[in-house]
Amino acid sequence: MSSKDYELRETNQNKSEDSSSSFFLGALIGGLVGAAAAIFLAPKSGREIRSTLNNQAGTLKEKTVQLMNKTRTPLDVEEENYIPIGGVPKANKEGSVDELAIRKKLEQAKKAFEEEEYKVTH
Repeated sequence: MSSKDYELRETNQNKSEDSSSSFFLGALIGGLVGAAAAIFLAPKSGREIRSTLNNQAGTLKEKTVQLMNKTRTPLDVEEENYIPIGGVPKANKEGSVDELAIRKKLEQAKKAFEEEEYKVTH
């Protein structure tokens, strides 16, 4: 490479470093301005917002515990319903595990989770 190529490469690198530092400075300033605007334009006071968030977090925690308790099964039942991944279901005394029932429970759990997530985020 010639000396001109090295000079061009160094100049381009310096420009790139300058533009990235300018970007980060702009992002920082923009973030601060956005945070200030959010604080001043919020329809509720900070105390009310924190209270609302704490209440929603408590409700979410309670419902999560309730859902866990609903779906938790005793250890002996879990062992009977064990299905190895990629294998054949372990036969239990009453017959094989109903795959549709499992899918239904998974869909119910997913729906409950999405509802709670929506409540927290909106």
